[in-house]
Amino acid sequence: MTVTEDASPVNARILTGLRVLDLSCGLAGPVAAQLLAEAGADVIKVEPPEGELTRRRHPSAFRTWNRGKRSVVLDPDAPALRSLLASADVLVHSLRPATARRHELDDETLAARFPRLVVCGIGGWPPGHRDAGRAGYDLLVQAREGLLDMQSGWRPGPYAWRFPAPSWGAAFLATAGILARLIHRESTGRGGAAHTSLAQGVHLVQNIAWNRAERPSPSLAEGQPGTLTSTQTAMYECGDGRWLQIMNPADRVDLSVLPLMRSALAAAGRAEKEFTAENMRAAMRQAPAAAWLAAIRAVDVAVELITPLGSLLADEDVAANGYVVEVHDPEHGRIRQAAAPFRTQPPSAVAVPAPSLGAHTADLLGETVVAPTVSPSAAGPSRPLEGIRVVDFGAYLAGPLAPMLLADLGAEVIKVEPVRGDPVRGWRDGFYAACNRGKRGLALDLHSPEGARVRDRLLAWADVVHHNIRAVAAPRLGLDEASVRAVNPRVVFSHCSAYGSRGERANWPGYDSVFQAMAGWNIENAGEGNPPLFNHLGTLDILTAASSAVATLLALYHRRRTGAAGATACSLLNTATFTSSETFLDESGAVAPYPRLDSAQSGLGPDYCIRPAADGWVALVAPDEERLSVVRATDFAGLTASEAAARLTAAGVPAEEVREFRWFSVWDDEENLRTRQVVSYPHCEWGELRQFGAYWDFGELSLKLDRACPGVGEHTTEILTELGFSPGDVAALARSGAVAGPELPVTGSA
Repeated sequence: MTVTEDASPVNARILTGLRVLDLSCGLAGPVAAQLLAEAGADVIKVEPPEGELTRRRHPSAFRTWNRGKRSVVLDPDAPALRSLLASADVLVHSLRPATARRHELDDETLAARFPRLVVCGIGGWPPGHRDAGRAGYDLLVQAREGLLDMQSGWRPGPYAWRFPAPSWGAAFLATAGILARLIHRESTGRGGAAHTSLAQGVHLVQNIAWNRAERPSPSLAEGQPGTLTSTQTAMYECGDGRWLQIMNPADRVDLSVLPLMRSALAAAGRAEKEFTAENMRAAMRQAPAAAWLAAIRAVDVAVELITPLGSLLADEDVAANGYVVEVHDPEHGRIRQAAAPFRTQPPSAVAVPAPSLGAHTADLLGETVVAPTVSPSAAGPSRPLEGIRVVDFGAYLAGPLAPMLLADLGAEVIKVEPVRGDPVRGWRDGFYAACNRGKRGLALDLHSPEGARVRDRLLAWADVVHHNIRAVAAPRLGLDEASVRAVNPRVVFSHCSAYGSRGERANWPGYDSVFQAMAGWNIENAGEGNPPLFNHLGTLDILTAASSAVATLLALYHRRRTGAAGATACSLLNTATFTSSETFLDESGAVAPYPRLDSAQSGLGPDYCIRPAADGWVALVAPDEERLSVVRATDFAGLTASEAAARLTAAGVPAEEVREFRWFSVWDDEENLRTRQVVSYPHCEWGELRQFGAYWDFGELSLKLDRACPGVGEHTTEILTELGFSPGDVAALARSGAVAGPELPVTGSA
């Protein structure tokens, strides 16, 4: 599909008829509004006369994150903005609370004037938090929330993350929060708050490795300071200088027996030595990347080349799955950009390229505004997704995390795992804890006839069925879409895969790390000229799950409005491509310019970096020459980090002291506990468990954050009873090995 500046309207999509005002800047808000636009909403980007900051500083990114929108130049105090608000369903902004109040865009004022309006503010920190007034730049949030010293870089000390994890996390959380609030509005006729922040976005990522348990298992403790020291986990340089990323969980396949590996070990003089990572590195240098790719893929182990950012936009499987779109840009001609990060029914689509500044001001200000009427209604549910039932058949990260986000929003979620447990248990307990809170647990053998009976009752019970089982295996388990719909035609069917459903790699195994490699983030996070750097946090797994949550919410909203039950699809390849949206391919196939991390891993330049002080590090953002001159005049070596940050802030330069070893203090931070940024609950094995908590602020609506991840089959009997199985039935299922639980007899079943 090629999108032109005067493209005709695309067919009706899920959000057709809704209007969104986008007063945000940067990545998080514009991307959230972009996803709403491509789902059919009429998105109006409100900009100052000089244009939104990203338009000026990062034009390549602006062209993707703001396509499908109309642009109007307006002062936030202009009466015309109030007219547009009267016609809007959603407002997205990135204003700090005091600024929002100054412009009468605070929650109380908006609720009184525009009761149907859904308001999503995306600041640096949650609106009720003591840090809500701090400048919310991605780097500053990374620094204050303890991200910069989580793992080793190429030099001692903390380093700047090139991957903007806070912003990407917040973008998907914002979209999900808006959709959850719109679903709730269908019951009440009223809008309200659906806020998130960059801090909550980075907590979503940190939660994979950060937690504190009273009695942690060994793998649950990974992620604490000092445990993520390897910079090159499973990355190998080949004989031709190219690098590979391999993912072989728990060494499932013994790569030492590969004929190519044996000959390479011999050539490196390591044949008689233990097969260690270092000896494998020496062996990998004995053959070119293409030979290793063929040998390792032949034994069904995930492996990919480490390639630069933007490379995926030219990938054949990316094109085959529709993960890119051609847009006729008025300045650059025909360009190739990342498409939406999910598939829905009806699908999202790009209507028009990003607008020129103020291109639609005259049209929009000449509009006759008809404000929607608000019908009286009942109070409605106390949580956004209260009453929604979800069955989660997923494993590892991308599968289970999306249903967990739905559980946080109030849905009732049942986690189904094998009778021996999710395969991520024991190997990475932190992953399991981060992806499964708020759920009840059922241990079930899906391969058995008895287990199939239970499966069908679960399917009949559900509003949503979600999993990440490989497409070739799902039919054997009765969990492909056709089999699920045969039991329950009204269900929303949501699936996450590795490479999507089309192309040569459709049925290949895939994990977060290999997609980080394909997307170019191993290169970008390393800094210019450095060897590639592995990011231990599963950022693409997490964002794929968050993307699936957004797609599922779109499907639930569509079902609520039309009665049509659709399917959604996400993949790690789709997400990896979408995070390449900072750039695009021009008509010649060249990658458009984008900011690069310097070789010292300190930042993107003197105006966006971390600087060493007398006793630590300071993160700073100087968005104009006047503030950059303040930075140049600052004697960092003569100041403590706290003094330097305070001096810069007082001079109008946003700055933060880089918090190191934040893991040790975050769990008892009274402000985080008060605002539920940290939550605590008992776990059946680990005792008291603390994790990052609330990812949204819905005002009068509450989140469900009261249950730790379940033990294996912790609620099996309870769930089976609710599904209509008698005590005798439950006992028979346990004796057959079809189910398991702590109160049920142990059998010899696998």
